[in-house]
Amino acid sequence: MHRPVPLHKGAAINHPRHPIQQGWSVAFVMSPRIGDTLISMVVANNLVRHGIDVTVFSRHLHAMRKWFPGFRIEPELHAAQARNRLEHFDVMLHAYESDVLDDARDWHPRVWVMDRWPTYRQVKPMVDIQLDLCRHCFGLDGLTRDNGLVVPVDVGVTAVGNRVIIHPTASDLQKQWLPGRFLKLARRLRARGYDPSFVVAPREHAQWEWVEAQGFRLVSHASLDDLARWLATARIFVGNDSGLAHLASNVGVPAVSLAMRPRIAVRWAPGWALSLAVTAPPLMPGRWLREHSWKYLLSVRKVDAAVERLRRRVSEAVLAFDQGPAGERMTNKSMINANPIAQAPMTKSRA
Repeated sequence: MHRPVPLHKGAAINHPRHPIQQGWSVAFVMSPRIGDTLISMVVANNLVRHGIDVTVFSRHLHAMRKWFPGFRIEPELHAAQARNRLEHFDVMLHAYESDVLDDARDWHPRVWVMDRWPTYRQVKPMVDIQLDLCRHCFGLDGLTRDNGLVVPVDVGVTAVGNRVIIHPTASDLQKQWLPGRFLKLARRLRARGYDPSFVVAPREHAQWEWVEAQGFRLVSHASLDDLARWLATARIFVGNDSGLAHLASNVGVPAVSLAMRPRIAVRWAPGWALSLAVTAPPLMPGRWLREHSWKYLLSVRKVDAAVERLRRRVSEAVLAFDQGPAGERMTNKSMINANPIAQAPMTKSRA
């Protein structure tokens, strides 16, 4: 996930104005990172709700286009086809500079990069930042935190038993907690009656087959649609600060995410279903030392306690997965809605 340098807390923010006029068309060229893409869809959804013609270009969302029925979603663009496909749009919108296609500024008058604007650099949850962009930069009102995801009718919304999905990898090795500690966490969760399962990308499967030898299920899905469907069956998601934590939250699963530093935890905690971001104790001075030592300083006990704390928040019961007969057990959605301290409405609605 992209890590821009945020503003300091309390810094004055000069919100640049980029009003989008009615009748304009917007090409939203999404990040190749799934977490950034899901977060950016908050902006896309609010633009569409205000009558703006938006076309989304994204490999991830094109694979999940059934989950976003209110949008025009095209596959990821390649440089050779970019100008022919995009030059007729009034605005080309991006989250990050790295998402801009080659020489786009040479042939398009409005190439906008949100990360260049001070509004995007605030130290606050990223979903809230998207709302600030809509409010202060685009001049929109009547906003929603919803990014437009709608769970397809053929996807079950009731969690399966006591399943906890553990995602032990990340795009950057520096962001990954120690593999052995994930295993110890899984053992602790199993001892308390949970059913832990591990999920990794297909290219990572061979490196993680050892968890199967330890008696735990290991799942890989080549299709993002299939992965989202499986994530939706979990009671709780636990993983590194990564795109999968945002996807789990987006499909309605409470998430515990493990972050290197407190500011990262504030900005990048999953923003839809109730979540907790866990960081190591601040024992090391300096950003570099904290980012290299956090995985050693963050204990299994602390992460296990976070899972328990999150479970109590979403269920207000002794065991989230043991509330009487199966027909009386709550779905993730009802658990969140029943919880008065949930920080955001869920988007786990049905088409």
